[in-house]
Amino acid sequence: MDLSLVVCAYDMARELPRTIQTLSPHHQRDMGDLSYEIVVLDNGSPEPVNAAALQAIAPNLRVVRIENAAASPAAALNAAVADTTGRLVGLFIDGARMVSPGMLALAIQAHQADPNRVIGSLGFHLGPDVQMRSVLNGYTRQVEDDLLAEIPWQRDGYTLFQKSVLAGSSSQGWFGPIEESNGLFLDRALWQKLGGFDERYASPGGGLVNLEFWQRAVDLSGGQPWILLGEGTFHQIHGGAATNGTQDDRIAMAAEHRRIFGKPLARVSYTPRYIGSLSAELARRFTPEPMGPPRQAHMVFGRPFKVALPSDALSAIQAGTLRTRYRGRRLAKNPFDLVLYLQLLERLRPRTIIEVGTSEGGSALWLRDQCRTLGIDCRILTMDITPPEDAIDGVEIFSVDASDPVRTFPHAAIAEAPHPWLVIEDSAHTFEATVAVLAYFDPLLAPGDHLVVEDGVVADLPEPPYRRYEDGPNRAVRNFLLARHADYRIERDLCDYFGHNVTWCPNGWLVRNG
Repeated sequence: MDLSLVVCAYDMARELPRTIQTLSPHHQRDMGDLSYEIVVLDNGSPEPVNAAALQAIAPNLRVVRIENAAASPAAALNAAVADTTGRLVGLFIDGARMVSPGMLALAIQAHQADPNRVIGSLGFHLGPDVQMRSVLNGYTRQVEDDLLAEIPWQRDGYTLFQKSVLAGSSSQGWFGPIEESNGLFLDRALWQKLGGFDERYASPGGGLVNLEFWQRAVDLSGGQPWILLGEGTFHQIHGGAATNGTQDDRIAMAAEHRRIFGKPLARVSYTPRYIGSLSAELARRFTPEPMGPPRQAHMVFGRPFKVALPSDALSAIQAGTLRTRYRGRRLAKNPFDLVLYLQLLERLRPRTIIEVGTSEGGSALWLRDQCRTLGIDCRILTMDITPPEDAIDGVEIFSVDASDPVRTFPHAAIAEAPHPWLVIEDSAHTFEATVAVLAYFDPLLAPGDHLVVEDGVVADLPEPPYRRYEDGPNRAVRNFLLARHADYRIERDLCDYFGHNVTWCPNGWLVRNG
């Protein structure tokens, strides 16, 4: 046997078949007449792994089940490797990780070039953000299933890169050090010198056992491991102890390592040897970006709030936006959102527009004119803490405090306004004001009404004055949607009309469900 793969699984009935499909002879490329086996280590799953179903996917597979298994798979993995025969051993301590199509062939090439070095691959997380954050912001198994259904990964596994981000352990990209590898290969002699995984790790999933093993393997490779370029593993959400665990779980794992070794786990350092090829697209997509402004709301429903424009472009557009006037009044609307509002007006044909935050009234005047041009009979209510003093024909102007809607909003005028509504929250851009406005209109909105939360872009603008908003609009939208997820949906076609969230209202174009 040229290669023996050991794939560890616990309670992965949904995820494991996908992993095995990506490791199967049908999926892996350029293997020629090389022989390999797949050993699935079922580490005591409540429902035993369905061996027949997996063998239908990969005939070169067998299942080893551990009854009454320990929480840590370290000892079971060591025993499973001892029961294999391949000269090259491939370790997948997390069976929920799908694999790119050229990984096995490239690992064998590296081994043939120099068998005295461990071979590592980068890790990626499926979804729009690392799953430690995404699971807290609406990324679920169903969201992931829908995401995978959007790409032909069964035919071309490299499309998985399109729906993934760098894992935390590989956050420095292709040419930075990785802290662990979940698609790790090494010569059997090297494995035996290392003594396998350290069985003192007892935490669920093994805690930091894989990170510590990678460090020892790198050291035994003279600090020059092989790193596979253009290949990777893709983590599926499955409730795992590390990736999908809590911060307390991760603290406990670090504490276990300190108890074993008397010191924290050090960061790995090495001089890699690269093998493989890297397309310009993969190089660009997974090159770590410079640190941007701090943000507190990263995503909701699996969608990042980040606006897909570079910060210098955002700053230039914002500068022009703040200078924009309409018929002598401050408009302060960026060109993207002007187009999006036109699309929405034609689609919704609102009977009422309620604008919270109007400044000099330029945006209300612009909305009035667009409605008249489109032949939309629409009542427009606009309000601000310091509204314009002069009247605007066809616009009702009110003085309000957005942070206190109950006491200051024109309840009677709002109550008698005909639906469908377009409600625009563009007031103070603070978390508190946005929350108050959303809470006020939530019980008043009818199915099909639209709600737009403006200026979440402040989290992406690099200038220091925008930090005072503390990512308020995005935080408010995230909390609102997570609490009322059955009642609202994000109008993705508007948010992404020019590219992912290329709008000053990221994830903020909302519609009330029927």
